[in-house]
Amino acid sequence: MITDLRVLVAGCGSIGRRHIRNLSSLGVKDFILCDPNADSLAKASEGLTNPVLCGSIESALAHSPCAAVICTPSSMHIEMSLELAKRSVHIFIEKPLSHTLDGCEALAKIVELKGIVGMMGMCYRFHPVFQHIKNLLDSEVLGKVYHVNYHGGHYLPDWHPYADYRAEYASRNSLGGGVVLTSIHGLDNIRWLFGEVAESKTFADKVSALEMDVEDLAIGVLRLKSGVYVNWQTDFLQRVNQHRMIIAGEKGTIRCDFIEGTIETYLTDFGKWFNGRLVYDINSMYVEEMKHFLECINKGIGPSIDIKEGYRTLKLALSVKSSMIKTPGQEEICLTA
Repeated sequence: MITDLRVLVAGCGSIGRRHIRNLSSLGVKDFILCDPNADSLAKASEGLTNPVLCGSIESALAHSPCAAVICTPSSMHIEMSLELAKRSVHIFIEKPLSHTLDGCEALAKIVELKGIVGMMGMCYRFHPVFQHIKNLLDSEVLGKVYHVNYHGGHYLPDWHPYADYRAEYASRNSLGGGVVLTSIHGLDNIRWLFGEVAESKTFADKVSALEMDVEDLAIGVLRLKSGVYVNWQTDFLQRVNQHRMIIAGEKGTIRCDFIEGTIETYLTDFGKWFNGRLVYDINSMYVEEMKHFLECINKGIGPSIDIKEGYRTLKLALSVKSSMIKTPGQEEICLTA
């Protein structure tokens, strides 16, 4: 695997620092770190040997990166990615691809034209429980899937307890925040596991006293092109993290908890539940996606989740937002940037 790449990490907050640690563990040594916040740069550079520290993307580009990991607020992704792609820099973009569709198709075309790797950061596609569920579905152990109940949530102020949630992108409309885009993994997982969405009906609202100008709750029913129905819910409100799924099919049912790692499968042919649990380190999925990014660069192949996939998931998320049903008695939140 190529490890002598000069890698730019743009945005040195929590996810940026995680990717830096993981890239370093995979053998990458030559880093350019970019963030306007000097404290973030100092924290991100800990343990590295002579990283280049930059306060702007313009100064970072002067150091000729070979690959870039983009961890800035969502509203900055496309402009930065376009500039890097034009310079033939391989790019890894943290979710979501953007907060609007503007420039997304142009980015996909440039990535293809330049023959570079353009990968989305959808870490749950590398989560061992999700991968096990994907294998079960592909083996058709449930037969035809009828419906899915999928829900998750966390309390936004506890997400990054060392930071003021009111200053983070997730709570700010101008930076592409809100629970739908911040937790876009859920919609990507639905597409990946069950197929494309034909139609959605969604309630999205701000129901708490949290100080932000974006939605903190989304509840919807999705009808997929395959005929599967999905009850989907995500929020910034739950005081204990939740991430669960129930899948009902003609030959049985699967229940899983993605935090606890539990997978319960009921098969009608046997008339009983089969219970299992996967023990894993949550960081392993981030390591695996970085490993995949480096392998794609090394082998000159396309990633399993490319810019076009990121575009499809973003388009779905924005469609969910646009189909928002106004909550009776309350003013509708402005959800467009």
